This record gives sequence, C-alpha cells and structure tokens, in this order.
Amino acid sequence: MGWLSMDSADVMPPSASPARRFGRFELRQLLGKSSVSYAWLAHDTASQAEVLLCVPRAQPKSEQDKDAWSQEVLLASRLKHPRLAQVLDIGIHEGWPYAVYERGGALSLHERMQPSHPLPTVVDIVNWTIELLEALAYAHEAGTAHKDLELANVMLDSAGHIKVAGLAVGLALPRPGGLGAGAPTAPGTGSRQEQRVAAERDVLMAGLLLHRLLAGHPALDDPDLASASLRVGPEIVRLPWSTPQPVAETLRSIVNRATDRQSRQRYLNARTLISALQNWIKTNSQEDSGPLALIMDRLESVGHLPSRARDMGGILKVFTREELRVDDMVSQIVLDPALAWELLRAVNTARYQMGGNEDPSCSLGRAIVLLGQQGLRKVCGTLRTWPGVLQASSSLQGAQAGEAAVTALETELKVACVAALAARWLRPFNIGDEEAMMAAMSQRLGRLLILYHFPEESAQINRLTMPGPPTEAEGKPTPGMTMDAATGAVLGIHPDELTAAVLRYWGFPEYFIQAARPLSVNVSPRRPESPGDWLRLTASLANELCELIEQPSVRQNLMLTKLMSRYARPALTSQKELLESLQRAVRAVDAGLYRRTFASAPEPGLAAAAASQGQR
Repeated sequence: MGWLSMDSADVMPPSASPARRFGRFELRQLLGKSSVSYAWLAHDTASQAEVLLCVPRAQPKSEQDKDAWSQEVLLASRLKHPRLAQVLDIGIHEGWPYAVYERGGALSLHERMQPSHPLPTVVDIVNWTIELLEALAYAHEAGTAHKDLELANVMLDSAGHIKVAGLAVGLALPRPGGLGAGAPTAPGTGSRQEQRVAAERDVLMAGLLLHRLLAGHPALDDPDLASASLRVGPEIVRLPWSTPQPVAETLRSIVNRATDRQSRQRYLNARTLISALQNWIKTNSQEDSGPLALIMDRLESVGHLPSRARDMGGILKVFTREELRVDDMVSQIVLDPALAWELLRAVNTARYQMGGNEDPSCSLGRAIVLLGQQGLRKVCGTLRTWPGVLQASSSLQGAQAGEAAVTALETELKVACVAALAARWLRPFNIGDEEAMMAAMSQRLGRLLILYHFPEESAQINRLTMPGPPTEAEGKPTPGMTMDAATGAVLGIHPDELTAAVLRYWGFPEYFIQAARPLSVNVSPRRPESPGDWLRLTASLANELCELIEQPSVRQNLMLTKLMSRYARPALTSQKELLESLQRAVRAVDAGLYRRTFASAPEPGLAAAAASQGQR
C-alpha cells in the first residue's frame, strides 16, 4: 500500500504523481526504503530548505493507530541528544503520517558510501557506529526505540558526526518467529518486555549496519536491515574475509558477536557494544585509555597479580636461609607466577634506571643473584597476598560471583605453573630451562591479567565460550566462541596483545615477547631455525599439553594424537615424553589442589593414556 516508492507496483495518490509532491514537500530523491518506512530527500516549500522526510510504509488503519504513532514520534522528538537529528515537523497528510528532519547539508550514509566519495577508514566506520549507538542508548533509556535503522536515516553532518533520524517513525514493527506485524503502543503503555525486545533489535540492526559498512555489501544480501534482522538466527551472519580493507581479529569478533545467530551471545544493549568498540578504538590507536591503559595504570597502583602464597612471611623465611641454593629458589619461585614476573621486572627496570648496557634478563637465577637477599625481600614485600584486589571486588559482585572469580584466577595460575614446568622438561638443549619456563608461563599472562583486573568481564567472556542449546530437536549443542574471540568481543583486545604490551613495558627483550605469543593451533608448526623460535615452539607445546588436564581419558588420547601430529617432527618428541612431562608438572604444582579445582581428576586419565602408550 506504500505510495511513496518509485516502483511501478506501488500506488501513488493523484496529488503526488504529477509533480512528485507530498503536501508542501517536493520529493527530490528516494534515499531508502525498508519493510517499515521510506526516507525521502525533499524540499520544504514553506521554509525553502532541504529536509529529510520519513514516512511509514503502511498507512494507519484506524484513528487509534494514528494517535499511537503521533504520541510515540512526539516523545522521540522531545529527546535532545547531539547524535539525534532535530525534528522540524510531525503531521499527517491525506491519512499518511510523516516526520520531517533537519538536513543542514548532511549526507546520509547511503550517499556517503557511494563510489563518488572516498572510502572511509575502518576507524571512521567504528567511530560512526559508536555515535549511532550512543543515540540509540539514549533513546532506549528514555523508553523508546528506533525500530528501522537503515543507511538512509543515519546521516553525517559537515563535521563528520552522526545524526540519527526516523526514530519510532515506522508504524508497524515486524516480529520474529512469523508473528506478523503489530501496531505500536503509545508511550508508557507498552510492556517492559516489548521495550527490551525493540531495543535489542535496534542493537542487532546496528551490528548489521556495521557489518555492511565494513564488508562493502549487506549481510544476507538483504539491504533492508529490518528484514535482515528477522533472518538472523535461522541464517548465519559472519563478516567475510574478503573486505575492502583489512579488519583486525578483535574487531571481527565484535562484529560477529553483534550479529550472532544466538540471541544470548549478542550484545543485549547498546552500552555494552559501545564499550567493546571504544576499547578496540583505544587499543588500536594506543590512546591513554581502554583496557590496556587501565591495566598499565593498575600495574602501578595494585600490582599485576597476587602471590599464590597466603603468607609472604613464610616465603621470606625460606628464601633467606643460607643453605638454600639458587636452583632450589628458582624451583619455588616458578610456582608463584606473580613473584617470578616481579623479580624479572625489578631487574630489568633497575637496568634501565641505571643506564646499564647489559641485555634484559629472562633468567630467574640471574635475577636472584643480582638482587641478593635484601632485594628479594623488597620484591616479596611489594606483592599482595592471595587473592589481592579480588577480595574487595568479591564483596561488590556478591559472594558467589566473587568466589567464582577467585577460583578462575587460581585455576589459571596453576595451569601456568604446570605449563612452565612441562616446558622445562620438554625444552631442547639450545635454550635455557628458566627461559623456557618463563616463556610458557608468559603465554598465559594476558588471560591472567584479564581474570584479575576485569572479573565481571571475565565472567561474561566465560559465558560466551559455553555451548548453547541445539538449533534442532535432539541435535548437538551449538558451540560457543573461542576464548580469544570472546575476549575480543567483550574487551576489544586480544590477550596476546595485552601480554606483549605488558612484557614490553616491563623491559623484556623482543625475542622473548615474540616467544610469549602462542603458535596458531590451526597451522602445523615448522622446525625452528633459531633459539627464539625454539623457545616459542616449546612454550606453545607445553601450553597445548595443559589442555589435557581437564579432559577424560578418551578425550585425552584424541588430543594427544593431534598434538603428536603437530609437534612430533618439529619438536622431536614422543607421546610418552609428553605424558611424563605433564604428569611430573601436575604433581610438582600440587596434585591434591588440582583434584579439588578441576571437575574431573586428571591423573587416572593420564595414567591410562600412558599405559596405552606402553602397550603399543
């Protein structure tokens, strides 16, 4: 029934067909149409100004529908926000409601993305999306929603800032699940459930708009975002790899989460998506804010990680015994990652402050000798005892959430210790055992820092990695995100980027920073050519080996086979050697505590795998 479309199938009233007029407006160009509304570039003969004219796709069926539409659009017009376009007029012409918005030389995104204009950068596109979401968040908090985002009603002003038009103009809102369209409710009469669903759908459409701008073409080949949003779920939307400009992995994770087929995996409100995009922007531009800068600031105020020790006094007594050898001290320090990193940080920081020409140190033994007992005592005194600042955050989050955050950090610290010891026994002779231990431990540094400094976000990341319900009856569960993808989607930063930035900040050498970046699990590693490559491969192997700890026996055998197919040739190792290294490391860290921490006891499975290896 929509008459404002220029398609031949549409019906136009006699008053509009000769001069393409709509009341006092001369219709210059149809900028966009969706299943919900039209957006026209028009000339207002009364004010002699160029305006944006938004009209619902469907004509109201009753006076009650007209009143409901007028009330909702009037409420939206009263909202004042820098990113909302100014409403000039609201009215009804020959039974058709309309809203007029100030144009002021602005361009719609539809016009801006034409080939005649330069291609925007990825950062520009993300900034536009953030400003769009800020307008949506403000509207949602005021109790209304847009309901029909499209390139035509999102404009860029002369300063390059977003102006959102068409808020609540769509008369009928299609509903998921084939429920058809429903007339809008008057402000204040709609249920909170309806408002929440409309707001979530706005955020989904914003994600689809971001996808379109980055990909250069619409998701699902559907330029109508309102229509495409109803297809998300039954159909999968993923940002293609062939984009006009390279898209960073963390940004790709954010975009894909925004349009995930599972509603529980998406950003359920505009503020959370804003936070993820802003964090990516800040990390990408290395500004003095964002998760990376926040952690850098907290490194100075609350330290990097808490000591695993409950009593630092007891640790000091052990370390200051005259008869204790350096090797014995190293074996104890490696079981406390916070202490190990603090020792090396202290040595490398002192080297810079004194202007020495010595190379950065990655050796715990050398750090102990350089610092001496007095220096070691001072370093131990700077560490917070367990669980550090998580004790305070536990009271804020609630007992259950706080306990879960502490348990997650404790588990990850233990795994880091196991990886370090396994790397010590798997290393080749051309690299030092202490460097191998620290490299393996450092491959988990970013994840540890996130668990400690962002406990609420860590819980959200963990939820995103959990499998979802099957899409079909009696089908397999839907897999969750990978840990790295979920971290990028929530915080806008990759854990490896955080690791590298912190190690560089602490003065670690560049070859070690590269070794602290795990090898990709999707590519078979090549035989290393340099000690630095051997260090990275050994650390990666040790950390992948640690994934067996939580698995039952059958799963462990499958994972061991996969590990051997990846590492047998480049690492010159055997399945028996892998199992023995892991078993020794688990026992050394404290197998009793592991049994209480993990859901399944690891050792029976490991023993069974070792036995099956022996039978071969």
